[in-house]
Amino acid sequence: MPYAIDLFCGAGGFSEGILQAGFDIIFSSDKSPMVEETYTNRHKQLGFIEGFDTHFELADIKELTSEMIFDSINSLKYGNKFKKGNIDVIFGGPPCQGFSRLGKRNASDPRNMLFHEYLRIIRDLRPKYVVMENVTGLLDMYMLDFPSVLSDNLYDGQNLVKDILNLELKDLGYTVLDVQVLNAANFGVPQQRNRVVFLAYRNDVHPIQYPTATNEDVSIFDAFGDLYEKNPWKYSTNYSSISKNGRTKSIKKKIPLSRTQLTNMEVSKHDDTIVERFSLYKQGENRKKAVTRLRQTGINLKKECPYLFYDSLFQLNSNQNTKIVYQIIRDLNLNNIQVNDKWIYYTNRQLALLFQYQSENIENNFNQTLCSLAKRLSASIFTTKVFWNKISPKLNQTITEEEYCESLLKGKITDDMVEAIFTKKGIRTRLNSESISPTMVTLPDDFIHPFFDRILTVREMARLQSFDDSFEFLGKRTTGGNKRAQETPQFTQVGNAVPPLLAKAIADEVYKACSKTNKKLSNENI
Repeated sequence: MPYAIDLFCGAGGFSEGILQAGFDIIFSSDKSPMVEETYTNRHKQLGFIEGFDTHFELADIKELTSEMIFDSINSLKYGNKFKKGNIDVIFGGPPCQGFSRLGKRNASDPRNMLFHEYLRIIRDLRPKYVVMENVTGLLDMYMLDFPSVLSDNLYDGQNLVKDILNLELKDLGYTVLDVQVLNAANFGVPQQRNRVVFLAYRNDVHPIQYPTATNEDVSIFDAFGDLYEKNPWKYSTNYSSISKNGRTKSIKKKIPLSRTQLTNMEVSKHDDTIVERFSLYKQGENRKKAVTRLRQTGINLKKECPYLFYDSLFQLNSNQNTKIVYQIIRDLNLNNIQVNDKWIYYTNRQLALLFQYQSENIENNFNQTLCSLAKRLSASIFTTKVFWNKISPKLNQTITEEEYCESLLKGKITDDMVEAIFTKKGIRTRLNSESISPTMVTLPDDFIHPFFDRILTVREMARLQSFDDSFEFLGKRTTGGNKRAQETPQFTQVGNAVPPLLAKAIADEVYKACSKTNKKLSNENI
């Protein structure tokens, strides 16, 4: 069985395809502890034993050396058999965020050197085959004064990454195939996802070729099959059955590892305003298409989406309403409040709810929100009622409730109204269940579920990436703010992954070439 090394392995998307193709992964590495948790758990599920038949190294690639890698893999069950030149293949996809575009380069960005370190490992291990994948933007990305791994020379000035890769690998004794862009959708993945793939083979081994597209059409409907308990969305498809029964084999039983329980299906909790906002999108619509339709048909937003109606009404009147809030606070001597933009924002949202509940005569909700406002004002219920009675007649005068309602009914929806209703996020789209998915990203809020008024779950994203259901993503589900640069939560793990079925198609071709090379070498040694 051929032996593979998987660098920048992430949660294990490429690894799944490598294993499905029949390789033994003897060494893998990534620098994220969250990724390590998911990756090592998956391999444990499949029956691998860390330090016995595989090794995961939590490290930045700059810390990896050939000595470290050989020490690790030669201590495995296979014996002290690995040396420079006899590892079958290295797979990897150096992160591309630091690569420089012409005119927007940052020569000091340390991420530029990840590409260099990947070539260094190839130089020191001299595998028979090299696979590198990345985003399509890599094709026109430049490196500034890139240092060669073959000498102390630099590639002076700005040079295309793909040109550097070709030159370096050729000088290392490899034949580099013309780069190709492979679309995951052409290999049974229900997602439009293009990846740049470089394939190279050492000049003394059997040539390799790119995989041929299967052109198997798999829709989002097919992908989401059997994930739901209630009709009319409870169904089973060929793709969903295979996802449930598994594609990646257990190393002990030599059969695919099937799902024992459904994991990673935690549903995000959205407030009523967001749910109503999502409900405005029809399948396949982004904001632009939804707005175009509503401008043609009009909408009774107050009746259909009351939370969103009042929330957007207060946004449109925000500047004038804020002045009134400050005025009433001064009039009532509410000096214990620390007023800032955040305080104003959430106060306006509470006032919007009070308007709605009063308009609809929902007394219980009105009283609960009034109590919440009292805490925000650091005031008694009595004072808060006085605050409300003073402020409510003065609010929403820039555009009144009646004017706003009439404009929406007639489809006279201004750009300001669009932003208040839909937010600035123009790329948000409700998925079309009859089509394939757009490219999954690391933040889930770009896409609305085709059937439900919510974003996708981790499992739904994993289905669109072609992960088996038995593959469980661990760690935080999501993160935000400054932590995004340091953490790799579940959504990011899925969004960053190479779709396993695309990886398998590539790995299958490497496996064929490896088998021919190893058979030839075996015959020569007889």
